[in-house]
Amino acid sequence: MLEETNLEAAKLQRLEEQQQGVSGQKKLKGIARWIVGGLSITLTILMFYTAFRGTFPPIIQRGGYLMFALPLIFMLYPVKKKGSMTSLVWYDVIFTILSALPFLWVLVGHDRIIHRMYGSDPVILADLIMGIIAIIMILEATRRTMGMVLNYLALFFIAYALFGTYMPGFFTHKGVSLDLLIEHNYLVPEGIFNMIMGVQATFLFTFLSFSSVLAISGADKFFMNLATGIGGRAVGGPAKIAVISSMMFGSISGSTVANVVTTGSITIPLMKKCGFAPHEAAAIETAASTGGAIMPPVMGAGIFLMAEFTGVSLVTILKLSVLPAVLYYSSIYFYIHIKAKKKGLTGIPGIIIRPLWETIVKGAHLFIPVIVLIYLIYRGYTPFYASAMCTALIIPVGALRKETRMTWKKFVSALEISSRVSLIISAISASGALIMGLMTITGLIEKTQSVILSFAGGSLLIGIILIGLMAYVLGMPLPVTTTYIILAMLGAPALVALMKLSPLFTTHGMSPELTLLTAHLIIFWFAQDATITPPVCMTAFAGAAIAEADYMRTGWESMWVAKALYVMPFLLAYSGILLWNRPAEILFDFVAAFFGFALMPAVMEGYFLRKINLLERAALMVAVVLFFISTYSFGILGFLWVLSGGAIVAAEVLYQRMTPRVAPTSV
Repeated sequence: MLEETNLEAAKLQRLEEQQQGVSGQKKLKGIARWIVGGLSITLTILMFYTAFRGTFPPIIQRGGYLMFALPLIFMLYPVKKKGSMTSLVWYDVIFTILSALPFLWVLVGHDRIIHRMYGSDPVILADLIMGIIAIIMILEATRRTMGMVLNYLALFFIAYALFGTYMPGFFTHKGVSLDLLIEHNYLVPEGIFNMIMGVQATFLFTFLSFSSVLAISGADKFFMNLATGIGGRAVGGPAKIAVISSMMFGSISGSTVANVVTTGSITIPLMKKCGFAPHEAAAIETAASTGGAIMPPVMGAGIFLMAEFTGVSLVTILKLSVLPAVLYYSSIYFYIHIKAKKKGLTGIPGIIIRPLWETIVKGAHLFIPVIVLIYLIYRGYTPFYASAMCTALIIPVGALRKETRMTWKKFVSALEISSRVSLIISAISASGALIMGLMTITGLIEKTQSVILSFAGGSLLIGIILIGLMAYVLGMPLPVTTTYIILAMLGAPALVALMKLSPLFTTHGMSPELTLLTAHLIIFWFAQDATITPPVCMTAFAGAAIAEADYMRTGWESMWVAKALYVMPFLLAYSGILLWNRPAEILFDFVAAFFGFALMPAVMEGYFLRKINLLERAALMVAVVLFFISTYSFGILGFLWVLSGGAIVAAEVLYQRMTPRVAPTSV
């Protein structure tokens, strides 16, 4: 089995970090520590109370959430990186109080606010002041947790709203007064209390709690041991462990960076010991962890926002996301296999691998909350209720075995951690809600859609490429969730319009619901790119730090490993993978795409059954193209493309069997 001492040390270190907060949070002492603990536990209890008993009216639910979350941010995140990390300073106390006041004001005056006439009743001075304070506090909370980049974007939209009359040409508008800006963003649910905050203040919080509590119970260790038992002895075993463990853990955490830190702290050193270069080990873990945001049943914050944007049920989105996610992980798995064969690497010696059956017996019960979660969502229960119920279920399920039993100390820590791990995404959600409110009031959404349609010239392919470029540019400085929100607002309607013009969609007879969902899934996949694409690739940076590898080299290698991330949006648009009412076409397109992704590493690495020359690589590249083209033309023509691609592969296999084998290289 894996070295138990190393696993336990890593587990204890992560639990200690969780109990003190997540990376970047202060480790407070004394009365401040008690206050933070009390606020965190209270927020968690309130969220689970509303999950079981029903939510409050939107402004109360979302305003009440921010009334707890923002003060916690100001208490736990220093004003600057080199600020005090063990105590509160006087200005932190002031910000903590100021951040709670605007939302307390909304709660106290809720009846008056909901009965006022939007655009008609004047904005009283107190509302104006509190609204300005609320916006400033959200911007400062975002700066402390994420830096200034997201604030620059928010400040641009504020300036655009206030001074739009001075903008040139196409982007000019009549301007928004300060009173109207505050009214729209503070006194109605279309601003900072819109659906983005609604998602955060309900089921996104409980899903984050679910993954955190499951990890505290020992699920991450179980997933790692299970992955080791399944793939540890295979060629390139440690890298395949990274894929399997990241897929399992990422499917419940939905956070790419958290996935890298949790699984990568064990898999990256093992990969390096096995023979992978540091940047290769970091890149494999980075690509595998990125898949956590696209693998059901959680898929990160974006999937819940997608359900709100599109009106499509969460269970439908999850079902349609399974096959693309399987293709993504398959492409990484084949890359690892080819890379390991090329380098002549082997698996982990069996003596240090825990027997698979022993792992299953000791940890299989931890799958129960995950299975129940999927069942409840499938049966139509709200994600808020389902995730809260299954989070609570972890406690009795964990009690079935001593190793996973939740002690009183762990239970209290779980309540606190559930709030503390949500603070960064809370700041992002608040800023995203503010930006969304500013975009709706200025008409910028409609203007941007017109620009995209104009540049695309009616071509869906060009439109998808434009969205991909926008995602890359926006995603360099912004978190994935914010990138998705902005692109969903600006680009999804344009993509839908282009899809309706495409003969392919006319032929398939896709419903408006499926067309809209396809557009959002394309954007969702593109939004993941920036986390692994240089020059700014935060997930790759996290992996490089663990591997002690060059950051940029890791980023470029991550792109190489996660190539499916760049291909899949086009498959989503042109293939039949998302046609849930056509099983035969789905199966055909899935198999064809699977063969295409399986062959790509051979072309990229110059190794198939043995090392291959440029002519052989070119032939296999033709086969890859044929497999992908076949997904666009189901029927006789599609079968011909597949048969042609298969014939090329068969010829290459025969040729290699008939020629002398070349020893694997050591590079």
